[in-house]
Amino acid sequence: MYPITLNLKNKEVLIIGGGKIAARKVRGLLKEDAKVKIISPTLYSSISKESVEWLEKIYETGDIIGNESLIFACTDNNELNEQIRKDAHSSQMVNVVSNKKVSDFYNMSMIKYKGVNIGISTEGASPMIAKQTRVELEEWLKNK
Repeated sequence: MYPITLNLKNKEVLIIGGGKIAARKVRGLLKEDAKVKIISPTLYSSISKESVEWLEKIYETGDIIGNESLIFACTDNNELNEQIRKDAHSSQMVNVVSNKKVSDFYNMSMIKYKGVNIGISTEGASPMIAKQTRVELEEWLKNK
């Protein structure tokens, strides 16, 4: 894995699935001014329809048009998530939330503190451990 941070301002990002995990991704992407498009028949209650482009439908092969810089396969169907990975263009980076082995990237738990960004990654193995480490490190930094 090669750690980087991305400037996603005005970059198109596609999320397939509209559940709780998708909502978490949307929140972070919108903070970075990404243009978020979601393909899902439903949206989790915390996702603002006004802040994203929502295609209210079930994903079908052909829905990935190639403009998206990043794609998140966030459905509760492992086979569909893997199909999304196969449907993506080779230049598109895909995160398959149900199978880290086929993902092109993982999200890091981030701390932004006094102009310093600290990323914590378990390379998809344990998001809860990354979150717990982030919380503990944030607390430690506050006391410095």
